[in-house]
Amino acid sequence: MKIRFALCLIALSAAWQTHAADTGEDLARQWCANCHTVSGNSTQPMFPRLAGQQYDYLLQQLQAFRNKSRHDRAAHDYMWGMTAALDDATIEGLARYFSTQKPEPNPAPVDDALANAGKQLYQNGNPAAGTPACASCHGANAEGTAIAPRLAGQHAEYLTKQLHVFGTNQRPAAVAMQEIIKTLKESDIQAVTAYLQSVR
Repeated sequence: MKIRFALCLIALSAAWQTHAADTGEDLARQWCANCHTVSGNSTQPMFPRLAGQQYDYLLQQLQAFRNKSRHDRAAHDYMWGMTAALDDATIEGLARYFSTQKPEPNPAPVDDALANAGKQLYQNGNPAAGTPACASCHGANAEGTAIAPRLAGQHAEYLTKQLHVFGTNQRPAAVAMQEIIKTLKESDIQAVTAYLQSVR
């Protein structure tokens, strides 16, 4: 009996050490690479780029998917199932790994005139419509802050989808964006997302 118990302890210890030895890259390959790539520089517009994203934001969003408080219908069926299998340590490891990866320039082409209009809106907002400058929360270079995600180099298609989501009840934690989206015309959305995709 004592021998069997000792063997169980050894097996559990080995399993824990194997899990503990997983690097962020190992975790990314296991859980995220199929959609976001190992480096987090997704090449598919439907999947967000995670490289260089703010650690706190990644942590929050993975937890929101796991507890089903983020209802983004375009992704939640998959992400709810995926994150249900993640413990706190794995979520923290993934958030830490992707936050330290180097963002690569987004090679997708953008219309220069559209991007320039988006730059003005991003940097200065539109006081007449009640739209604040995006830079006030997301940083001068869209690098993100402790309370707002990195947007630089993100796919315009993904950003457009998320801005439309803010007009619904699918992202209940994003109270500020639920108000801001009411001030944006579709042309504003197209312009600012084109600009953000081009930011390097």
